[in-house]
Amino acid sequence: RRIPLFKPDLAVLAETDVPFSRVSEGRRSIRSPGARPLTLDQLGEFLFRTARIQQFLPAKPEKGLPYEASLRPCCSGGAVHPLELYLSVGRVEGLDPGFYHYDPARHELEYLSEPTGATSRLLKESSMAMAETETADVQITVAARVPRVSWKYSGIAYALILKDLGAMFQQMYLVATAQGLAPCAIGTGNTDLFVAASGLDGFEETAVGEFVLSGGS
Repeated sequence: RRIPLFKPDLAVLAETDVPFSRVSEGRRSIRSPGARPLTLDQLGEFLFRTARIQQFLPAKPEKGLPYEASLRPCCSGGAVHPLELYLSVGRVEGLDPGFYHYDPARHELEYLSEPTGATSRLLKESSMAMAETETADVQITVAARVPRVSWKYSGIAYALILKDLGAMFQQMYLVATAQGLAPCAIGTGNTDLFVAASGLDGFEETAVGEFVLSGGS
């Protein structure tokens, strides 16, 4: 089951969005979920502005690009973009609780499962890491498809993945701040829980970061 997501009007945003200086100076980790739940449209705008594929770049071996790459709002070494987003949804207005994967090419959510012990634990452990009793509206597990980058950058693949993750986290913070949402990157994580929730091979696609997002106050 696929869920199409809201696409903001970028021309309108260019005229009405919060000024960048106010966003960058106001960026903070907000650990407590707001009184209002995150909405599906807010989540769609957030994903559109952080992780969608803007343009595919065809392979051009004669110019040193022997593989297909892509442009996205967030930068990536060699435009390889090994990061994938998986969402443990607890409280989103207009979206059933469960476990989802974000499709950046179609800007859609792919429904993977209803809430399970593993997905509920992902939400709970994020709250524990923030010393919060309430769970966030959404916990985003950032996973890396390691072979996508290791074939080209074999000696520095993991280091490059972590650099991409840092850029992704900063993009998420800035977009969430501009939208008036409650964002927080998590300094801990549980790879085994992600493998249990997703059913993926942890040696090919593994969790490298966690980020929580909730509605604003």
